[in-house]
Amino acid sequence: MADSTPPPVESQEPQADAPQQMVLRRAPKITPFLVSGAVLGVVVAFFWVGIAGSVEEYSQTQTVSFFAAIFAIAGVTIGALWWMIVDRRSKRAMETLYARPTDDPAAADMALTEEDYALWSQFQQNERLEQARREQFAQAKADAKAKKHSKRK
Repeated sequence: MADSTPPPVESQEPQADAPQQMVLRRAPKITPFLVSGAVLGVVVAFFWVGIAGSVEEYSQTQTVSFFAAIFAIAGVTIGALWWMIVDRRSKRAMETLYARPTDDPAAADMALTEEDYALWSQFQQNERLEQARREQFAQAKADAKAKKHSKRK
């Protein structure tokens, strides 16, 4: 019976001077959008109650609190929708860069810390290994399927 474990993948270590491909995307953070929407909703609630007045059965504080909660939820929703629009637009402005370590900051187009560069290099290496594993798995699956079909005939 054959061993079912795939053969080990050869490690493709990048050379120290070889440039690493990086994708640069300036994506917006969602938290400021959500917080701004909530704060704007609360401000609108204060103006709403100030202009419309409170309900007779409830105090002004209760009315403001109720409307603040409702308008804050609506503001968070609007903030999230606005973030989605801005995030989609930022995907269009993605750039592919090639990074390589340098000791001269003046020669660099963009500065990265050594830790960021090391993390990105490790991420790229893991992606290459994972892609090779996926290809091996797909090949093994295709071979097994072909073997199964040949046994049927």
